[in-house]
Amino acid sequence: MRNHGLPLAVLLLGPLALAGCGSPEESHVQRVAYCHSTDDPGDGFLDVEFRQGSTVVAQGSVSAGTALTAEVPVGAVQVYVDGVQVGAVDEGVDTVGPYHSPAPGEVTFISGDGCPDSASL
Repeated sequence: MRNHGLPLAVLLLGPLALAGCGSPEESHVQRVAYCHSTDDPGDGFLDVEFRQGSTVVAQGSVSAGTALTAEVPVGAVQVYVDGVQVGAVDEGVDTVGPYHSPAPGEVTFISGDGCPDSASL
């Protein structure tokens, strides 16, 4: 007697597993990173905020020369250090059209002098 349980499970669960790939329910996030120049170290730790308009979508404290990476909702993101805007990413990007998740390791990185060449996740 042969066991047909595994093929049947694949047939039944396969479409459900594939439904998550690129589906409308997929969370729409992007990865952004910021590293403050070591030329302007501030007074130790720097408070970094990633904002969308007036909403803070991610935040953290880092020393100059260290990257802060965050997953944030898709769309324009403004970067603030100690309350002062220092940069922005994806200004004017359409957030209504089709969405594709960022590839593993894909990060939009804003950096200054003395920062690493890339940011880790």
